[in-house]
Amino acid sequence: MTAEVRRSCGSPAEAERFRVAVAADNPEYVRVTVEGSELVVRVAASAPASARATLEDLLACLGAAERATPR
Repeated sequence: MTAEVRRSCGSPAEAERFRVAVAADNPEYVRVTVEGSELVVRVAASAPASARATLEDLLACLGAAERATPR
């Protein structure tokens, strides 16, 4: 099971800040990259429930990083 989530950011620098913020605890089956101004999260899990749980955790961390970023 694979899943990909893309999040548009204001700039490539902002996308990179978010990538760094969520990258620390990612297991080997999660890849977080930056493509232009987009943050790209790819999950390859053995089961849909595992992919969903991982994405929920990552999205919660991303939300915290967004709230902590000054506007």
